[in-house]
Parts: sequence; C-alpha cells; structure tokens
Amino acid sequence: MTATHSPYCTVCHTAALYGARATFTVCQACVDWLDDHLDQVERLWVELPDHLERGRGHSGPRVSGNTKTSGGIPPAEQVLALIAPGGVHDRLSVHDVAIRQARGLIAALSTGSADHRLTSTVRSLRVHLAWATANLNLEALAYELRDVVADMRAATGDTGEPTTTELGKPCPRLAGDAECGGTLRYDKAAHTVTCDDCSHQLNTALYLRLALA
Repeated sequence: MTATHSPYCTVCHTAALYGARATFTVCQACVDWLDDHLDQVERLWVELPDHLERGRGHSGPRVSGNTKTSGGIPPAEQVLALIAPGGVHDRLSVHDVAIRQARGLIAALSTGSADHRLTSTVRSLRVHLAWATANLNLEALAYELRDVVADMRAATGDTGEPTTTELGKPCPRLAGDAECGGTLRYDKAAHTVTCDDCSHQLNTALYLRLALA
C-alpha cells in the first residue's frame, strides 16, 4: 500500500480526481463504498455464530429485526474459516497495519479474541480512512473488503441487495486480434463497469455515453 496521486480514483479507476478532490486518491463515491462495506462487515460478523451448525437457520424474524428465513444455509466450515485464525479479522488487519505504517504510527497486529480483533481493526480502519483516501492507493483494501463481504454473505445466506446489473453489451477489450466479449456489469455502488471474464474495468462515464448512443 503506497502513496500515490493518480489523476483517477485508485479504487474504481474511472472517476477523475480534479477540483476539490485533486489531492485525493479515492473519489467520494468509493469512499462511501468503503465505509458501507465496513458497516456490512460489522453487521455480518455478529451473525456468523448463528450459522456454525450445519443447516441451522431461523424460520422466523430474528430478534434484531432481520427477517431472513432459513434454507440453503452452508456448512459450518465456511463460518469457521471466517472466524478462525486467518479469517476476516486477520485479512482486514493486514490492511490496517499497512495504513498505520504509512502514517508512521505503531503498526502491530491487534491481539485478543477474534471479536476484539475484528472490532478494533474496523475501528482503526475508520479512524484512518480519511487520511488513507487522501494519500494511499486503496485498491487492495477495496478488493479485500469486496471478497470478505461476499464470503460472509455466502456463509450466512445473506444475499443482500444486488448492486450490480448485467449490461447487454460484450466487453470490447482486445485480447490479441479479437475482442474479449465477456459479460459487462455495472456496479451502482462503486460506479464501475467490469468484465466478468477478464476483470477489466472500463471508463464508466465513457461507456455509458456510448451505450446510450
């Protein structure tokens, strides 16, 4: 995780950073996306223990107000992988340590229970997020948050509200002499257009103008 001042957002790679955000490394839409995914990590973390038993779910509304119903709950191994060493708390802690190191702060890994480590890591990421979005390339953190939230949703059976829409045009990226042709998806939360096959991100504003034309 290094300091950078690219003219484009280091998370979505499409939003131009100019004017008031010329000295930042992340656009405001992606700042909101990062913050929202930290919220999701905290929300899903407290639900993980309910899914430690195979097939265990809730046939009615949860006390918290979650109206998710049972069915299709994956094996407990998926949950254990997220709460055991190397799980969510460790995966996010790597990025928290990198940010604190970049700031010249004490950057030791947090200790204690998995709950304590997750809570302290997310809190630290929030504390340093404003500085990081003005100074660092946060692409790796964004990828980790996306993958962590996806893994936690899969383990809890939480489908969440879909944020991506399949576009009816093939990926135009050239692979040799031919176009990739993969499926393009628009992420309304991150404001990105990404190919499912080659993972290439297009300039969203340009693509949408061409699509409308």
